[in-house]
Parts: sequence; structure tokens; C-alpha cells
Amino acid sequence: MSTPQTVGVVGLGAMGRGVAANLLKKGFAVAGCDVNPAALQWLSERGGVVAKDAAELAAACDIVVSFVVDDRQTEEVLFGAFGLARELRQGSVFIACSTLPPSYVLALGERLRELGVELLDAPVTGGMVGAERGTLTIMVGGPAQALERVQPVLAAFGTRIFHLGEQNGAGAQMKVINQLLCGVHIVAAAEGLALAKRHGLPLETTLEILKSGAASSWMLGDRGPRMVEGSFDEVTSAVDIFVKDMGLVVDAAREARFAAPLAHAAFLSFLAASGKGWGAIDDSAVMRNYDMGPPADS
Repeated sequence: MSTPQTVGVVGLGAMGRGVAANLLKKGFAVAGCDVNPAALQWLSERGGVVAKDAAELAAACDIVVSFVVDDRQTEEVLFGAFGLARELRQGSVFIACSTLPPSYVLALGERLRELGVELLDAPVTGGMVGAERGTLTIMVGGPAQALERVQPVLAAFGTRIFHLGEQNGAGAQMKVINQLLCGVHIVAAAEGLALAKRHGLPLETTLEILKSGAASSWMLGDRGPRMVEGSFDEVTSAVDIFVKDMGLVVDAAREARFAAPLAHAAFLSFLAASGKGWGAIDDSAVMRNYDMGPPADS
């Protein structure tokens, strides 16, 4: 019997756990790292191997999937105290699935290639549910040869894999555009439902009507029920995640000298919600930004 290929997973949060679980389910061995002891215990209980440091992770595998939060954490994992980049064997592939600034990803590819490590820029969309079900959409920028090599790994947690070209940063740029629409759609749903509430319309019926026609969006269908219920404590994606992501959208637009007024408006809506102390609750809480009381002349 052949020994299963080992894949490293760095970052065992909501997304990383779903990915690790699907890799194990598809017959891969998984070696994982996370700063949270509970996440490591979770992996161990499911048959994964806990890597105590970069050297141990690098010794176990030559394909690493990263689901840390942002570029700061990515930098720390690769070049900080953990120092994974210098521990990985020549020819290893580092798959960056986090939402990262495109300019950072482009430079990161060059830095890793100098160490003999290939970067695949592979952000995902589909959320925690997609990670759990193994149905993520994956947007890949990087060498086709490296993508072909890791295709079975990506297919373990993604059902749609798009190659956007040989250059690192293409995947990150695509994710920025994806997040632009996601953020705008969430804020638009909140504004529409808040206006309906201000006018005294029944919100459950309003949501059903909006979902049934041309005004519908995936975000309206997913976030709308939480907005109607006013229940934001069960977090699938926090307000502060969209502060970060819409910040990346605004930065990318500025670098391209591209006016993006809707993206800026959505960014300010998430930022306002975070500034009011709602950063850690569900992103649908942007609806709280609106005054939904009765009109002054009612």
C-alpha cells in the first residue's frame, strides 16, 4: 500500500479546518500549524499530524496550503520567527489561499523563487460553508506546471479551479474584484432592507419578494435573513474581515488610478460599523448603520 501524500496546512481557522478535513477525507495526510492550541487538538483528533515548528512541517511535506488571515501573518509564517520559507525543500509549492494585496503577492513570488520555492497565488470564494463541503471556487495565478502538480490537492477542497495566468498576483487581483462585488452587495442588501423597515414594510415578505426577482443576489439570500432577524452574533464572516477586504479593493483601485465610488461607499459602511464596536460580529450587522425609526412626519 502506498503512503498517502502529506499536505501542510497553515492556519486552522474556520476556512482552514474545512480544507484540512476535506484533504483527510480524500486520502491525504495532513500536517498542520496554528497558534491556537484548540485548533491543533481538533486536527490531532481527526488523524492529522501537529507540526510544532517550521522545520517539522517542511520535513513532512513539499506542498503547503496557507489560510492565515492576511499579508502580515503570511509574512510571519514565511519569513518571521516561524521561518517556513527557508525550511522548505527545493521545488516545494506554497499555496497562498488568503485574501492578499496583489502587489505583495507579486513580490512574494520573486522572493520565494530565489529560495527554490514556487508560489501559487490561489485565493478562494465560497466561504466557510464551501470550505466544509469542499466546494470552493479557487482563482489561481502562477506557473501552469506547478498548478498541474498540485491539482489533486486543490480538487480536494474546490470544485471550480480557474487558472488566470502564469503571473503571481492574478489570483489576488481576481479576489479583490470578487470582494468588491461581495461588499457592495452586502451593503446594498442592508440599505434596501433598512429602507423597507423605515417605511413599515414586513421585512420577511420584503426579503422574499426581493429574492424572487431581478433584485436578488447571493449575498441578499445569504445575509438577508440575518438582517431581517437582527441576529448578528453567529459569525460566518465578521465586519472587520470586510474592513480589511474592502480596504484592499480601495488600495488596488487607487494604485490603478481607477475611480471606484461604490467600493469606497461600501468600505466606509463597514468601517463605520467597526468604529461603532461591531467589528467582531457578523458582517450583515452593517444594517445597524441605518436609522430605521419612523419618519419624522409620521
